[in-house]
Amino acid sequence: MILNLFRGPSPPPSAPTYFDIRLESDLVWVPGDDDSARYYHVLGKILLCLNQPLCVKDIKVHFQGFRYMNWDKNFPEFIIKHRKIPFGERVFMHQIWSFLRIPGSSAPVNVPAGNHEFPFDFCLSSETPESVQGLDDCYIRYHLKAQIQTTKGGNLDVVKPVRVCRIHQSVLFPVSKTLQRVWPQKVIYRATIPSGTYSFDSLIPVNLHFIPLVKGIRIDGINTHVIESHKSTQPPVGHRSRVIVEDNYQAQEWDGFETLSDDDGHWYCLTRVLRLPRTTIQCLQSTRTSFLHVDHILSIRIGLLNPDGHLSEISLTWPILIHFPIPSALSEYFTIPGFDHVLFAGNGQTDPLPHYKDHTMHRTPDEPLPETSPDDPGNQGLPEYAEWDSLSKVPSYSTAIRSGPSSPTP
Repeated sequence: MILNLFRGPSPPPSAPTYFDIRLESDLVWVPGDDDSARYYHVLGKILLCLNQPLCVKDIKVHFQGFRYMNWDKNFPEFIIKHRKIPFGERVFMHQIWSFLRIPGSSAPVNVPAGNHEFPFDFCLSSETPESVQGLDDCYIRYHLKAQIQTTKGGNLDVVKPVRVCRIHQSVLFPVSKTLQRVWPQKVIYRATIPSGTYSFDSLIPVNLHFIPLVKGIRIDGINTHVIESHKSTQPPVGHRSRVIVEDNYQAQEWDGFETLSDDDGHWYCLTRVLRLPRTTIQCLQSTRTSFLHVDHILSIRIGLLNPDGHLSEISLTWPILIHFPIPSALSEYFTIPGFDHVLFAGNGQTDPLPHYKDHTMHRTPDEPLPETSPDDPGNQGLPEYAEWDSLSKVPSYSTAIRSGPSSPTP
């Protein structure tokens, strides 16, 4: 009897033995460089296992997007845990699908015992903001919630977090960046990075080359760091930044550098490597939404010790893109509509270029049409509109009703 006081209430006999949401993946990838208004479908299903029949009013699935922004004054060093303001979280996206409810009817439905699957298909616009998670005082989150409304007034809910990620074309085709400058009477310097895009837990090698132009000048120190900046574009508007990773190098004499000779001269070479954080707690991904911008820059500061003893500095900055690691097999685990032309752009299969005589110049209004022979395959003529009966007829009301929507309407 005493142990029964500490036990939770036992579920009713008609309660589901298994109730969950199944997706192909918790990560939903969408193209990041697509400016057109497109929609991408994500498939899933609700799994329901019943030992006894269950009388329900409706079975629904909700797709919700939440955003929260209440910047902490202790950023970036959170000495104490951030205190979340309940009314600071806002729902900016909400889609609902109903599986059992018939429009205009409120009669309950008796779901028989057994295993049931309810497939659903929800759409994501190409303008859907990317998930931003890792900080307690600023985030963009999504989740799917399956809900069973019982006849007794109670609800059975199950929630599944979903993360929306973007793939940019620059990630699939990285391009190296090089900057070379001449500082008269001081030094010729060149900085190179292999790409402008990097994934979490990856390395950023920074190659530095120098040619001293005056005797006695040397490198005093090199500071390399990645800065992350946050910009709020909606109230409360603000801006803040933090250093993600930093490397300080105390330079030696020129004899301690490696050497390289090319057409530009004899260079003293040095390579510094930065490792990006592994999780979003220490570093967010680069993204730009309608209310939050997260940008990253690579900053390089090179100190020069002049022959007379005074210090000079070379300052270089590069914008970089930090993204999530791309799955090794996109076609096997993920579906990314709109990226087929990108993934197969370098397969070497190219169409032949058109011949100069294969096109027709613009005609003036008084210029007659060019004469063509009847046997010319290009002289097929326009189709007769009378031949397209299915296109020329106006659909009847009954035909439109029978066609119906192909998928549940949000």
